[in-house]
Amino acid sequence: MRARSMRRSYGGGEPFAGGVGGGRDASGQDHPGDTGLVPPSTPASYRVEPPDGGYPRSAIGAHTLCNHGKGGENQDSYLASASSSGSKSLIGVFDGHGEQGAHVSRFASSQIARSLFAHKDLHNDPVTALENAYLETQQKIERTHNFDALHSGSTAISAYRHRNRLYIANVGDSRAVLGVCQSPIGRGVGDTLTAVELSSDQRPDREDERRRIISEGGVVHQSAVPVRQGFGGPPRFMRVGPERVWDRTGRCGLCVTRSMGDLGMRPWVIAVPEISERELGPKDKVVILGSDGVWDHMASQEAVDIAARHRDPAAAAREITNIARQRWHSTTQGQMSDDITAVVMHLDHASPPSTRASSRSAGVAVTAAAAPAGA
Repeated sequence: MRARSMRRSYGGGEPFAGGVGGGRDASGQDHPGDTGLVPPSTPASYRVEPPDGGYPRSAIGAHTLCNHGKGGENQDSYLASASSSGSKSLIGVFDGHGEQGAHVSRFASSQIARSLFAHKDLHNDPVTALENAYLETQQKIERTHNFDALHSGSTAISAYRHRNRLYIANVGDSRAVLGVCQSPIGRGVGDTLTAVELSSDQRPDREDERRRIISEGGVVHQSAVPVRQGFGGPPRFMRVGPERVWDRTGRCGLCVTRSMGDLGMRPWVIAVPEISERELGPKDKVVILGSDGVWDHMASQEAVDIAARHRDPAAAAREITNIARQRWHSTTQGQMSDDITAVVMHLDHASPPSTRASSRSAGVAVTAAAAPAGA
């Protein structure tokens, strides 16, 4: 089973150790880096003096495990990026599905970051910038990957932090969870944290999503499996598995109601993200993003409990994914596990500033020059 992991600290932490190829792609070829994945410096007109104690700084770790018994290709991608000043960071998890799911998830992870960081309203209206980044990414998929994305797609959950504001954009059933400490003076590591879910899984059994699809003429039901009633008798169809959204042919069903790609499922499966905003305070200690390979076998609170035990976010991500995989194997007698990915971002409210920016998406690592602390 193949595994990938990385750790990157922003704000005086340990240097990068491990990673998705260490700046190389899956074949071992070096990439020159892509500065489009690094958050840009804040224009002078939008800079402010940081409060006493400064803004929270990020230490990010990630780990991903390839599926077992489902084809052997890991279709998950993840993104971790931060500015040189430490005031901005972007993390994401993208869970591909379909024959070209890996391709769609990799494209979405890098394109959403590029579109977000290039948007004119990034510094004064991040919600609009995030909405546009998802829309532009979907439009580029339609224009340049139309055939590949007809019956393939990807979830896309991202968390963008600027200073003490956190923005979550979600398409699909990957999930974002925040770990909140009871005391603002807690360090997070070893403390008791309470899980707060920052996103809502977009599946057909969610009543508002089901109503939206049916009102537009879509069809939602479980898969139908023929079962013989007796010797020589006609088969009857039994409904099994989760509810799905079905395409016009009735042969292709999808377990999520929103995704990037999946052009054959339009207009019922859409790429419009649900976006939430939160002001981060001293009690907010960790953000966890995970694909459904995690959440199908782990509660949000357990993931937060695991993250609270580790000072190294990469170690936390590794334990989360490994436990999820063990449970997949336990429930399937070792026959199957999904792709499993977790990104853990510790929030340190008392770190010194960094001097370099860095980014990682689908195996690409880049750096940039320092920026002012108030950026």
